[in-house]
Amino acid sequence: MARTSDDAVSSHGRLHSSPPKIRELLAPEAGSAFARYRQLTCPGSITRFCLYELATMLLLPLPGALGLLLRRALLKPFFGAMGRDVIIGRNCVFRHPQRIYIGDGVVIDENCLLDARGSGTQGLNIAKGVLVSRNVQIKSKGGSIYIGRGVNIGDNSLIVSQSGIWIGDGAAIAGSCQIMGGTFSMNQFNLPASERLSTSAGPISIGSGAWLATSVIVLDGACIGNDSIVSAGSVLSGALPAKCVAQGNPARQLFGIR
Repeated sequence: MARTSDDAVSSHGRLHSSPPKIRELLAPEAGSAFARYRQLTCPGSITRFCLYELATMLLLPLPGALGLLLRRALLKPFFGAMGRDVIIGRNCVFRHPQRIYIGDGVVIDENCLLDARGSGTQGLNIAKGVLVSRNVQIKSKGGSIYIGRGVNIGDNSLIVSQSGIWIGDGAAIAGSCQIMGGTFSMNQFNLPASERLSTSAGPISIGSGAWLATSVIVLDGACIGNDSIVSAGSVLSGALPAKCVAQGNPARQLFGIR
């Protein structure tokens, strides 16, 4: 992997303004429809863009072992890095693939979306042995994303970075979890919610070996200690120490784990 966990997030406790919103990039003032589409999907030379479009059109829907082999071989040049024995399922979507770094043995199941649009030079990093289950969305509106070795991400989960997300080695994220950075400004009620300034109090950090049970929601600036457990349906917006069990909305520590 070209990145480490130290690269993945910046310091807590600061307000971060977001990069341009998708609605701004899609506005007619941003250029022609073709130019706006390129900016959202695979910016760079027109030759590279056309080759990427052709490869994804032909390879991403392709079923069976042949599809797996061709995707791994022919999509690799478009990514920032791709390790050995990577499996990419059908009908996945990759935006700004040049900022996506995938380690050895990563599995990305069908119908996933990986969008590194706002991840900057540090990118969206998926370390060795990560399992990204079906229908998962991982998106950077701002800040890099690091997913550590051996992490499991369950079906239908959503991970959205506003100022950085770091997930430690061996963490388990069950199905339908939402890890959501950012919030809207609370002093712009003269504007529609969709037009208010989006800010963040800092990155989200999930410690090594942590377990988020089904449908947990992790909000802006949250920090979960190593080996902690957050029970199903809980909503976490603050900090949890290492080796504890938390529950509720807002999630609170119930007891520690020896």
